[in-house]
Amino acid sequence: MKKVVVVDDDDDMRELMCMLLRERYEVSSANDGARGLEVVRAVRPDLIVLDLLMPVMHGFEVCRRLRADPELKGTKILISSSKSYRHDMRTAVEETGADSYIVKPFEIAEFNRRVDEMAQGL
Repeated sequence: MKKVVVVDDDDDMRELMCMLLRERYEVSSANDGARGLEVVRAVRPDLIVLDLLMPVMHGFEVCRRLRADPELKGTKILISSSKSYRHDMRTAVEETGADSYIVKPFEIAEFNRRVDEMAQGL
């Protein structure tokens, strides 16, 4: 079973995403960016669903650190954020190395489709 780590400081959103994924993936989670890096390093997931606006460490910084780590740089990253500005989307994908971006609130079917598409490519 493929592994997914969900990193989001919003408890309700993190639990929703974990619940949606648990039937198809082995899911772990963290509630801030620094803890997210720890969980990712321990779990070695296939895919990370990463919020941008978090305490302790912003999602852009988490993404940069993941891409700088030779053992994790190939891990797929889906940014999940309420920020819908094109600049943020472009920064996430072009500058920090995220693979895709989904805007919250999202349609559940769209979230599941995006995660499954990314996971199929692994």
